[in-house]
Amino acid sequence: MDLEWFLLSLPILLEQCWHTLVNLFPYLAAGVLIGELLKFTSWTKIIYKWTSKSPFVAVLAASVIGAVSPLCTYGTIPVVIELYKSGVHIAPLVTFLAASSLINPQLFIMTAGGIDGIGLEMALVLTGAIILIGLALGLLTYLVPRRYIVRKNIALYDGGGGNIINREKKLFIVGQYFINCAKNLKNVGFYMLIGILIGAAVELYIPKVWIHNALGTGQGVRSILFASLLGVPLYACGGGAIPLVNKMMQNGMGKGSGLAFFIVGSATRPAPIAAMAILFTPLFLVAYCVFLIAASVLIGLMYV
Repeated sequence: MDLEWFLLSLPILLEQCWHTLVNLFPYLAAGVLIGELLKFTSWTKIIYKWTSKSPFVAVLAASVIGAVSPLCTYGTIPVVIELYKSGVHIAPLVTFLAASSLINPQLFIMTAGGIDGIGLEMALVLTGAIILIGLALGLLTYLVPRRYIVRKNIALYDGGGGNIINREKKLFIVGQYFINCAKNLKNVGFYMLIGILIGAAVELYIPKVWIHNALGTGQGVRSILFASLLGVPLYACGGGAIPLVNKMMQNGMGKGSGLAFFIVGSATRPAPIAAMAILFTPLFLVAYCVFLIAASVLIGLMYV
């Protein structure tokens, strides 16, 4: 590709970016508004109530609540630490953290509207897969001694969960709500623009046959494993991943590969892993990433 052809193609690239942005923005805005609204609910009380039940019920509830939680990893970590200190078993908390890191209402809405042809299907399958992954992860965590999971410097509260049960509900303040929406829209929108630009460049400059040969449905385990590993460096944010995955699927990427990219990329970004390192041991974090990659490949093989 010479410089002259690249310069001539720039207007086409920018036009594709603009059309993609116009199509995705309503879903981005709706996701931000709904996600911020859910933050004015007593999530900590709800999670404490359900994660204090029998092991299977606690893990299943944590997986479902995590999937619909509006909190990102940075917002979830303090909640998980407080719940753990209040005496909740670490297994359902691991489940909640994993599920809330992998999917949220905002990402569901954006996926449903941002993947051409199969957006709603992809969003539903992704949510179901994450609930199953969270359930399996939590049940397995019950079998691992806590000293291999939680750092030694995390001490428990003497008063148990009394401080959580007696906490007052957060007041809904209209002005603060819209300020939070604007900040979230700015942050997610920035990464979405990056994803849109990369996706348009993939469609314009990378031959479709390359993507099909590397990530196509007919390539089996290899393509899905490659897509899951590709999610580690390329997944900057859910908003940025959607246009990128959409363009790659238009160019031949299989559905299973796209699903694996979403699952692994969202949970193995350096920033969320660094946040999780506050509570979890390095050994557990490595096992967590390996488990997600293996689970994404298995589910991706089923979703073809």
